[in-house]
Amino acid sequence: MCAVAACGGGSGADAVRYIPTVSWSVGPDRLDAEALAATCTDQADGAYTIEVEQLPADVHDRHALLVRRLLAEDSSMDLVSLDSSFTTELAAAGFLTPVPDDRVQAAAEGVSPQALATVTRDERLVAVPWFLDPQVLWFRGNVAERAGLDTSKPISWDDLIAGAQRLGVTIEIEDRDGSGLSEWVNGLVAGAGGSLLSDARRSATAGLDTDAGRAAASVVEFYDQSGVGPGPSPDALTRFAGPSGGFLLASTSAVSDAALAAVQADMRATTYPLVGNTSVAPLAGVGLAVPRHTQDPDEAFDAITCLTSPTALQELMTGPQHAASRLSTFDDPAVAGAFRSIDAARAGVTSGVTVPSVPFWSLVVDALDETWSPVADVTQDATPDASQAEVRAAIRGGIR
Repeated sequence: MCAVAACGGGSGADAVRYIPTVSWSVGPDRLDAEALAATCTDQADGAYTIEVEQLPADVHDRHALLVRRLLAEDSSMDLVSLDSSFTTELAAAGFLTPVPDDRVQAAAEGVSPQALATVTRDERLVAVPWFLDPQVLWFRGNVAERAGLDTSKPISWDDLIAGAQRLGVTIEIEDRDGSGLSEWVNGLVAGAGGSLLSDARRSATAGLDTDAGRAAASVVEFYDQSGVGPGPSPDALTRFAGPSGGFLLASTSAVSDAALAAVQADMRATTYPLVGNTSVAPLAGVGLAVPRHTQDPDEAFDAITCLTSPTALQELMTGPQHAASRLSTFDDPAVAGAFRSIDAARAGVTSGVTVPSVPFWSLVVDALDETWSPVADVTQDATPDASQAEVRAAIRGGIR
């Protein structure tokens, strides 16, 4: 309440200096946001303090809450950890403060092209890239060797599924927040040489009723018919740690999850499975954005500078095992010895694919969930055509 130079009428030595509070809205994550906020508050030396506010765990709930508060011009939101899949939509609606010109070079320096694309709108940075995790293929102990798989080379989906069947183990697919299915489909289509959407306009063409879409559906159909797992699931990590767990398709940060504590020391990683001859890992991460109606934009961008410093990015990779968007962090000697999936991750961040940067992605997610779930109903003959029609209707604002 004391948003003035002094409180209680004091002056001189008795005056209380106003210190802006940067309210940081953070989705549930494996990182310790409170510790990061405390570190940056200390480094600010009284220029500002950071307070953390947790956002909902479910991606749909998180999206709805952010849109509702931004529409209401909620000035209490100063800094947001923004899912890479939300950024274009919120920027297109005018909800975000573009990165100031004098901060752009530092924000973009050394950042992967994929991460930059997720935070760019009309050739302007609308958020600062933070981390962008590729999915990798995790396995326990020597299970890959016993399954007849050579992890020094890319492994095809067919060989992976056949190997899991031979051993009687599962292939779990992570879905922490409800976005796992759409990321899986997007990655499979890209791996088959296609593209889920042709561009960012409402007239965009969906790429599902195509050879690439049918190849993606073929992988899902074979996976389900082989009985090696239920598809993307919020319980994937728990089952992977159980007696029948063998393989896990999950982000680099999955290894730091408490659900895997019993098997963490035994986990190994290799690159994402091939569709045909190509490995294209799904990429998903977070950028740091400043809402348009914040009262303290300068302090919020200063906080972002701290959170994206080399030291902070090193901590992201060595602690919660997030893949920093700034690629030079991979070459940090401290990271090389502590980042568990570094070789597979390095391959994934350079060849992986994010979900399309379109303002209507949430509508596409709903259409994909409608047509690719449950995975037991997916067929290469029918699903691509049905999904193409559903996605087309969704992005044009129609109802099917």
